[in-house]
Amino acid sequence: MRALLAVSLCFAAATPENGRYAQIDKLYLSRNQAGRLDRSIAKLESMLKVSPDDPQALWRLGRSLIRTGEAGAGKQAKIRVFTRAEELIGRSVQLEPKNAEAHFWHGIALGRRGEARGILRSLFMVRPMKRRMQSVLKLDPKHGGAHHVLGRMLYRLPRFAGGSKRGAVEELETALRLSPNYTANYTALADAYIAVGRKEQAREVLRAFFAVKEPSDPAVYEGHRAEVERMLAALRR
Repeated sequence: MRALLAVSLCFAAATPENGRYAQIDKLYLSRNQAGRLDRSIAKLESMLKVSPDDPQALWRLGRSLIRTGEAGAGKQAKIRVFTRAEELIGRSVQLEPKNAEAHFWHGIALGRRGEARGILRSLFMVRPMKRRMQSVLKLDPKHGGAHHVLGRMLYRLPRFAGGSKRGAVEELETALRLSPNYTANYTALADAYIAVGRKEQAREVLRAFFAVKEPSDPAVYEGHRAEVERMLAALRR
């Protein structure tokens, strides 16, 4: 059950109220370039030294730490990073309980910590993660990232733990409809289609990937493109 949350996931675009975070968000979205993720973390740490209860800075720092943990080596080191991310984002949720993005990343941190601890222990995270994603959707019914996470959970989990390939298809179709520029949705939905025997629809959704001109998370676009090409080649055999 590796990668229960095989996601890169959404990003809250800069708006007038969070415009001061535009540079940090830009660094995060280009985190595939050397040093960018570390720079985003350093800037956020500095901001929090001045304003330790800034909810926007807290969840963004947690988000960047999650990515650091994903790339890190060693189980205990990962758990420490994910635990800190969860604590930071949890503070953000307490300070700004109606912020859907904070709830979303709090769920991702929880899931990553569960994965790092191991398969059986991560199963205990399933119900809390579902609750977090449901909280996201109550605050923002059009949050494609929450549907993506729920879909991947349904796809990855065994049936005894609540998994359902057909349920995954429904969630991931919704995720793609709501977030067509989030490129992870294409491979995830194609996986689910293949699992229920709908190979032609899998091909269609994979081909649709190439119409995305402005990916919402550019840092992961090339990796997803390679995966799409690999999946299409496998479907041609």
